[in-house]
Amino acid sequence: MKFLKKVLKIFVVLIVILAIGFTIFWFSRPTDVSFAEHKAEIPNVEYSKFVEVDGIKLHYQEKGSGTPLVLIHGYGSSTYTWRNVFVPLSEHFRVISVDLKGFGFSEKPVGDYTKRGQAVLVRKFLDKLEIEKTWFAGSSMGGEVSLNVALQNPNRVEGLILIDSAGVKSVKGSSSTPSIYEIPFIGRAFVALGLISDNLVRASLERSYFDDSKVTDKTLKMYHLPLQTNNGQRAIVLTQQQWDLYPIEDDLSKIKVPALLIWGKEDYVTPLEAGRKMNTLIENSKLVIFENCGHLTAEEMPQKTVEEILKFTGKDLSE
Repeated sequence: MKFLKKVLKIFVVLIVILAIGFTIFWFSRPTDVSFAEHKAEIPNVEYSKFVEVDGIKLHYQEKGSGTPLVLIHGYGSSTYTWRNVFVPLSEHFRVISVDLKGFGFSEKPVGDYTKRGQAVLVRKFLDKLEIEKTWFAGSSMGGEVSLNVALQNPNRVEGLILIDSAGVKSVKGSSSTPSIYEIPFIGRAFVALGLISDNLVRASLERSYFDDSKVTDKTLKMYHLPLQTNNGQRAIVLTQQQWDLYPIEDDLSKIKVPALLIWGKEDYVTPLEAGRKMNTLIENSKLVIFENCGHLTAEEMPQKTVEEILKFTGKDLSE
């Protein structure tokens, strides 16, 4: 009996020590990532700007003139995903790459993180920039956000470039995010602990590339930065928890604008099956498949991505 009491006492002490340690860790995390602190590391930073939309400060990059083209990143990403296509596209478009609410260097408040909600904010972002009509290019989750904008405001969308886009169900696809992250409170704790190191981010990126040797230390660092903060972790958890709200697959037949679907043949996050399905559901769409390419097509094959976008939008590649 005395032995059991001693073991129990030791167990209680260990729990208290762990609780104290976790509390210190929890409150020692930075609130958000600092733009000023990491300015020198941000690609195309000379084109970075901030604007307040619905009381939320959004970071975006803008370059070029003429026809607007809005670039929208995927889950856990930022304007960084467009780093290699931003300048080439700006030679033909007024390119605007935006960090969605909760991602990159944009603010990350509590609230609506559905793709429909993000689309509403994007439309208000267009109003702020006085853009009446634009092309959209969306990668992964950003594709579904773009589709939501087109469904909500068809008169504001010239056309769509959907790159390994979310928006349809696929029996073969699987998220790299553990389902435990969706559990209230517990999910936040596991996210915080899981993102102490960059191992989880590295695994996710390597799974998203066909050639994972292209996952550089710089790429890993830029993806990991916002995810080391309290607000960044909260945003990815809220997005995951709200992921299946307001599905749009049944509404894709309402999309009437021209749509280019670019897909990596070796995309294991949103597999080619989903691209073929989306191609059949969107009437005025064209599917282009990149061989030896994974989920992050604009990162893995930027030159080819730019070429396909320019061809589809009628731009002269020799301009």
